[in-house]
Amino acid sequence: AELDLIAMDGNTLVFVEVKTRSRVLLGTPELAVTTQKERLMVKAALAYMRSINHDWSIRFDIIAIVVKDRNSCEIQQIEGAFFPA
Repeated sequence: AELDLIAMDGNTLVFVEVKTRSRVLLGTPELAVTTQKERLMVKAALAYMRSINHDWSIRFDIIAIVVKDRNSCEIQQIEGAFFPA
């Protein structure tokens, strides 16, 4: 399990998965975050929170990047993309 980014947004600890696609023929980048990937992120987040004695609210985001061409891309941040069960 791994986390792409860990950040603070005010008093919220944010765990972020970054997905990039050069084409969306098979779906947008955020669709690549499967239930299995969500479970792995939660597992890694729990381990991280234990290691720092976390005392903040948490959130799981996705940053979806679609490369349009050599010089441009579209970036979307999906805040609260999923919630651990």
